[in-house]
Amino acid sequence: MKETKMSDNTSQFEQSSPKDFTLFEQDGILITLKLPKALQINQNRQESYTSAPILHNNSSFHIKSATFTVELQDVIDASSNAIASVRWWDADTFNGVKSMKFSCKDIKPGETLVCKPDDSAYTQVRWNATVSSGRGTGKLTSTVSLVELDYGPLKPNNSNDGPTVQIG
Repeated sequence: MKETKMSDNTSQFEQSSPKDFTLFEQDGILITLKLPKALQINQNRQESYTSAPILHNNSSFHIKSATFTVELQDVIDASSNAIASVRWWDADTFNGVKSMKFSCKDIKPGETLVCKPDDSAYTQVRWNATVSSGRGTGKLTSTVSLVELDYGPLKPNNSNDGPTVQIG
């Protein structure tokens, strides 16, 4: 790993390049979250990374709105010990929450949109080391609570197939 400074993270830390992690994928609708693939945190340190979920509309339908919750799980090592807590972070009040509701509106077919948190202050993901050493993989849990789709106008079906009718 090498030390890099990225425009969208809040401090320099040992990290790999960012990666899109898939939170949800169904019927051409994809929700991703861009985070570093790996990072190194020193003991008693915290690191933050500015990020928000992105909705990709690869369907043929216009999405009027989407609302979903993303819960960040603590990083657990192979022995089932928590080695880092992970929170949605408000850098102004130094407050963190495990789960945040996001929404986005008016996503046409083929478009992507960065979704907004319910509380606009929570713009970062923050990792806090809870042990002196360890290695583990973080988990992201997401629940899609509502997706409204605007269907239409739909093209009429001009199929000539139908039942054969015989009279008499």
